[in-house]
Amino acid sequence: MVKKSISGWVSCTGTSDDNEGVTKAIAAASHSAFTLVVDCPVFIHIGTDIERTIFIDDGTTVEFTGAGKFTVDNVMLPAFAIANSNDITLTDWNLEYDAGLPVNANVGGYYQNGAFEKQTGATQPAGAFNDLRITPWLTANRAITFDRNQGNVSSIWADPTNTSALFFIIGDTFNVTVTGMRVSVPATAGGDKFVPMVFSLTKNYKSNQTVSGKTPITSQYVAIPHNLTFSNITFDGTYMGWQGNASDAVFENIQSHRYGDLQDANGENVGGVDNWFAPPHLFYLNYIDNGDPALFNRNIQIKNVVDDGPRIGKARDFTSGAALSLKLGCFSCSVDNYTSTRPDGFMDVLSSNGLTMSNITATYDSAFEEYHWPAWRFPSNYYINVTFQNVVLNDTSAYTVIQPIYNATQTTVDDIVFANVQVGINKWSGIEKLPLPYIAGTTNNISLNYKIADTSSRIMAAQKGTGSLTLVATPSTLSVGGSTVLTWTSKDITSCSTSGTWSGAVAASGSRTITMHTAGTYEFTLTCKNATSSSSTSMPVVVN
Repeated sequence: MVKKSISGWVSCTGTSDDNEGVTKAIAAASHSAFTLVVDCPVFIHIGTDIERTIFIDDGTTVEFTGAGKFTVDNVMLPAFAIANSNDITLTDWNLEYDAGLPVNANVGGYYQNGAFEKQTGATQPAGAFNDLRITPWLTANRAITFDRNQGNVSSIWADPTNTSALFFIIGDTFNVTVTGMRVSVPATAGGDKFVPMVFSLTKNYKSNQTVSGKTPITSQYVAIPHNLTFSNITFDGTYMGWQGNASDAVFENIQSHRYGDLQDANGENVGGVDNWFAPPHLFYLNYIDNGDPALFNRNIQIKNVVDDGPRIGKARDFTSGAALSLKLGCFSCSVDNYTSTRPDGFMDVLSSNGLTMSNITATYDSAFEEYHWPAWRFPSNYYINVTFQNVVLNDTSAYTVIQPIYNATQTTVDDIVFANVQVGINKWSGIEKLPLPYIAGTTNNISLNYKIADTSSRIMAAQKGTGSLTLVATPSTLSVGGSTVLTWTSKDITSCSTSGTWSGAVAASGSRTITMHTAGTYEFTLTCKNATSSSSTSMPVVVN
C-alpha cells in the first residue's frame, strides 16, 4: 500500500493545534486509500468539545515512525472513536495524554464547535457526546435511523468513565489490530493527570436498521466489538486500561507501569466527588449475567502481561472496591503468564463458563486498603468449568485479616479446579481459624498450599467432590532434633489414611507431634474418602 506522511496535513510543531489536519488525514486514508505515516510530533486539541473527537473509519492504517507522536487532551469524551468500523490497523503509535479529569464531574456543560453550551448534570459532556455526536454520526455514516415515536432512543449509553477513553470502540467493530502502541503521560505528571482509560469496548446498535425505544438489546440488533488484537502495548500513567465487552480478542505482551485512581492535585478526593469515576483496573472485561449470550465476552486470550506499577496515590473509600489488576468474566477464555504487583490486589473472577488461568504471579499489600479486601474474589453469580493452575499469590503486609482468596458461596459453582496454587502471608489475624476460602459445589477439584511466615507453618487443603480435608504443619521447616505438629480436619468423610513418611489409618480429625532426627524433605500424605470421592494432599516438611 502507498504510504503518505501526515506532514501534508499538519504543522508538525507538536504545539499548534492540528485537530483539523489529523481529522482530514485519517479520513483520507480510510477505505485502504493509503497508509498514513505519522513521522513528526502532532498536538490534537479536544478538551470538552464534542465535535473534536476523531473518527477512524473502515480500512484505515496508521503507523508511527521516527519522531511521530500524538499529544491529546480529551476530557470526558474520547480522542478517537471507532464505531461499527472494520479492517483497521494501528501500528507503533506513540500517544501522550496531557490533560486531567475534573474531580467533580458536574462541569456545567460542554463545548460544541468552540461554543460553550451550558447544561447541568454530572453526565456532561459525555451525555452530549452520546446524543449529539455519536448518534448523528451513526445515522449519517452507518444508516441507523433512530425512531423516537415510541420513546427516546439514541446511541447506547456508556457512562462518563468510558467516554473518557482515548479510544472509544463500539458496536459491530471488527478486524482491528493494534500493535506496538505506547500510551503515556509526561514524566512529571502527577496522579491527577493520568490517562482516564485507554480502550473502551462497548455494545451498540448494528448498522443499516431502524431502532426505537422498544428495540431489545439482543444480538439481532446489537453487537460488541469482535476479532480484535492488541499486541506489544505499553502503558505508563493510567487509571483504566481496557473496559467493556468483546469476543474473539487477543491481548498479548502487555506492560503497565505507573497507575492510580482519579484524584486531585493533592492526591485527595480519590475516585472523584461521589465516586463518579469507576474503580480502575488494567483489564475490566465485565460479564453480564442476564441478556443475550451472544453479547457476552467470549473466546478471549490474555497472555504475557506485566502489571508492575508503581501505584500513585491513595486507595479510595472502601465502599467501591479495590483497583484490582484484572476483572474478568467470560465464556471459553484464557489468561496465561500474568504478573501483577498491584498493592490493591489481583483479581475479581466474574461469572464465567470455561475460563482457564495459568502461570500467575501476584503480589499485593492488604494493608494498602486497610485490610478491607482480599486479593482474589468471586463476587458474581456463577462459575462453571473454571481452572486456576500454577498460581503464586503473596501478601506483603505484616499481617493478613481477610482471606487472600475469598469465598465462592454461590449456588452454581461446578467443576472448579485449583491446581498448584500457592499463597504466602506473614501472619494470620483473621476471625476464621485458617485463611482458607470456602468454595461451594460438589464437583470441584481443589488443591491449595499456604505458607505462614511468623509460625513457619504450612497449610495444605484439598477438596474433590463432596469431601474435603485440611492438613497443617507447625512448623513446616525445622532443624534436626526438632518437632512438628501435624493437625488435620476433614468434612463429609468416612475414613482417612496416611502414607509417605507416616502410615496407617487415622481419625477424620486429629493431631500428632513428630520429632525429626535426620535432615531432608519429608512428605506426609493424608487421604480421606467417602462413598463417592477421595481427597488427598501431601505436606512437605523440611528438616535442616
